Amino acid sequence: MNRRLVDYNPEGYGTEGEALLFGAIQRRPTVGSAEFAELELASAFLDTGNPTELGVLIDRLIRYGSIKAGNPIRDQLARALGTCLVPKASAIRGLLSTHEIILPGSQAELAAESAERIFGAELEGLSGEDQEFETARLFVRFALEAAGVAARARPGHSPAVVAAFAERTAARRYAPGLIGTVKPNYPGFRLRRAVRRTFV
Repeated sequence: MNRRLVDYNPEGYGTEGEALLFGAIQRRPTVGSAEFAELELASAFLDTGNPTELGVLIDRLIRYGSIKAGNPIRDQLARALGTCLVPKASAIRGLLSTHEIILPGSQAELAAESAERIFGAELEGLSGEDQEFETARLFVRFALEAAGVAARARPGHSPAVVAAFAERTAARRYAPGLIGTVKPNYPGFRLRRAVRRTFV
């Protein structure tokens, strides 16, 4: 028998041919840079203390979301989208009660229920801090999606119309509880049909 076959021990070699002394190499799962950025932005959202910091963070979210979508956003459109997102961000930020113990029937529990209703997520089994972080993460996903939709919009439309459309589209996907509060800033189906009938 060939000496190389006798010396070969499949349990002693890894998938890339490296010699193993004590079994398989433990590989850590790799987390993508997009997920790291999302976690970092959610942490920054929790750290905002005043409306100015919140506005700066929203601008950062919009810029990052548009670059992630592959098309840097125009300044006028970024301002219009920021005008739409800042009130939502301050409302969500108001729901978060950092480091409070959640007692049954307390304001913090009502805030967690509101966050569940807004984002359509189940936060019941999580601790208070985890509920806050998950809520912040869901808002970051919503804002990044809105920025991506706005960045991919064709030029030629009003920035306010594009921003309202992007916010509504992102709300459908990530924050369905906001759809009732996000007013469309463009003509709906019935209005277009009524206008069509008057000119036909």
